[in-house]
Amino acid sequence: MNIGIIDDNKDQRETLKLALEAHLEDKESSLGVLDIFPFVTESFDEYFSWIEENEIICLIFDERMHNESEEDKGPVDYRGNELVTIIRNKFKEIPIYVITSHKGDPDLQAKFSYFEDIIDRQEFIDEGEKYVDRFIRASQRFLEENSQELNEFQELSELIASGKASKEDNERLKALQVKLDLPLNQELGERSDWLDEYESMISSLESLKEEIESKISNK
Repeated sequence: MNIGIIDDNKDQRETLKLALEAHLEDKESSLGVLDIFPFVTESFDEYFSWIEENEIICLIFDERMHNESEEDKGPVDYRGNELVTIIRNKFKEIPIYVITSHKGDPDLQAKFSYFEDIIDRQEFIDEGEKYVDRFIRASQRFLEENSQELNEFQELSELIASGKASKEDNERLKALQVKLDLPLNQELGERSDWLDEYESMISSLESLKEEIESKISNK
């Protein structure tokens, strides 16, 4: 499981990565740190794949990520306060922070509710240990909540497959499906359909829960 840093300034990004790694090591945390230059993209699907493939459970943005180029890429045409709304559409609960020298930017402040916190870069330099404690707690909470909701999704899926679910159970399953971005065939109706659809899904959910629970117990 990793913290992901997105910043167009290579020196700034790598310095932050080194500082985070040092604080995490001091706290004996198993979290890793990955850093990237912002994706030059129109669909933003690259971010979704990157988060999922690298087990990113906490994100740190720069706000003004639209100034620099790197390896003939960029600059991008969006800022941190725009990227957060796109990521929140898919990963609704993932912890997202901004570390910036432009904390008072009005466009950024207008999106304050989308972030866990907006942190002044100098404040992080001066009080990094305090903020890293927050990153660790937010990551742990995110893992635990996902594990609980995967449990609930599995239980509701099995209840519907048994033919004993209420209307409220169906509605809750659909809400969890949207939140967790899990597949759900809207045309399923018969009990046999549910059994066929979820037989393979339950197995994969069990594996995912075991992986999450293992990561939680190792922190």
